[in-house]
Amino acid sequence: MTGKPVKAVKIADQVASQLQEWFQSGRLTPGTRLPPERELAAQFGVSRTSVRDALRRLELLGYLDARQGDGTYVRHPGGEAMSQPFRSLVSLVPQNAADLLEFRRLLEPEVAAMAAERLTAPGREALLACVARQRALPDHSPALASEDAQFHDLLAQLAGNTVVLRVLETLRDLLRDVRIIALPAAGSSRTVDDHDRIVQAVLAQDRDGARQAMQAHLDDVSQTYARALSQLRAAAPDPVRST
Repeated sequence: MTGKPVKAVKIADQVASQLQEWFQSGRLTPGTRLPPERELAAQFGVSRTSVRDALRRLELLGYLDARQGDGTYVRHPGGEAMSQPFRSLVSLVPQNAADLLEFRRLLEPEVAAMAAERLTAPGREALLACVARQRALPDHSPALASEDAQFHDLLAQLAGNTVVLRVLETLRDLLRDVRIIALPAAGSSRTVDDHDRIVQAVLAQDRDGARQAMQAHLDDVSQTYARALSQLRAAAPDPVRST
């Protein structure tokens, strides 16, 4: 019995894989500027074209940051790089976004409880400042999506669990489109009121209160997203049918 012929791995793929190993091993750390293409080509014994293709691929995956006129830098291994393989799945199938929201409702209430238990003085100040910035925004402000993401990131940081933080970074990136749809529909004041209730429970170091406030907030987000998505679908023009 003969198997199918195995295709040789492209040189650019090999270079990309080697660079990823360097990221993971710490040989190239976040913020490090990569050597010029010609030096990398000499190190790997390949053409500059292969190196360029590998770097472009890693940039698309979120591992690298190419800065015009300044070079290419290693990015922090956050949610964007981790979420890239799942992005098309979420964007193409609305049910997957609903599943992600459900997963978020399972995880983030406990994160809020952990933040309440492990609250520090700097964390207290950061939470108050975060909500104050949100209060200053006009209703339905497009800036709320960024502030909302920062609020949930801050709680994850205060929870003090690196694995949870990375998972939530990935989830945040995957749910970027959900925020764009749901937050304007909810309005800034309603979202900030929810955040304020969560913060007050965390500041009181009330684990149960923080958990319940976050659960109520995420339930509301899920319902708002479902309604907004339904309205967008109803307003969309019918697809043109071929005759």
